[in-house]
Amino acid sequence: MPVVATPDFTISQHTEPGGVLRVCLAGEFDMSIGDALAGVLVAAAGRPDVTRVLVDLERTLLIDSHAVAGLVRGYEVATAAQREFVVINGRGMVQQVLDVTGLAEVLCRRA
Repeated sequence: MPVVATPDFTISQHTEPGGVLRVCLAGEFDMSIGDALAGVLVAAAGRPDVTRVLVDLERTLLIDSHAVAGLVRGYEVATAAQREFVVINGRGMVQQVLDVTGLAEVLCRRA
């Protein structure tokens, strides 16, 4: 289970049955880690054993435009590779950002 972590955020991932890769984000995702988030999501979408990338925001406290860009980049790569990319469990301000940007309609579906 690869993990990227600092005192402010953690990105962990684990495989689930059926080719699902769950990427769990915890903490605050701002401009300082937008590129790291994009890199993890692009790598996840490119794995040959993955059919679905599930980004779980349950423990995410903040996302800014850089984090949104990372989500979009992961979605683009997954779509190009004919893999599903779904964001779940956005709450509070995090879900508001997804709603205001219109990404909730594209990325957020039931898991």
